[in-house]
Amino acid sequence: MNVNEIIREMIVLLRGEATRYKISVQTELATDLPEVMGDRVQLQQVMMNLIMNSIDAMKGVDGIREVAIQSQRAEDGHLMVSVNDTGVGLPAQEASQIFNAFFTTKPDGTGMGLSISRSIVESHGGRLWAACNTPRGASFHFTLPTKVETDT
Repeated sequence: MNVNEIIREMIVLLRGEATRYKISVQTELATDLPEVMGDRVQLQQVMMNLIMNSIDAMKGVDGIREVAIQSQRAEDGHLMVSVNDTGVGLPAQEASQIFNAFFTTKPDGTGMGLSISRSIVESHGGRLWAACNTPRGASFHFTLPTKVETDT
């Protein structure tokens, strides 16, 4: 499947939510990406979770509210998707726990979104991680293999 299509679908689906909170959504999608093998619905769930987390992180911040989504080729036959925001950032003391099941910084969060997203990405042979943005916000990145590994 085409990862850029999944990204575009989730942006369309979540545009109303972004507009409600005056959040700009920018994309920089590589045009020459190879397709990936995977479960379309599961990868949509990962994208939806990352974009919604970015929107949630920016609801109460002053200044620029922007989600920037990028896709690009990565090393070792992988592609990488990044979701960057200008929100509140990662919790300083608890950043290492954000992928743990039931850990949440949101009053109404279940603490399952990032844990499930990481499991989905890993089940597709990829990796999901987070980093702080400067001067504020967070970046979430995941890689997916672009070719199927075969045992010979």
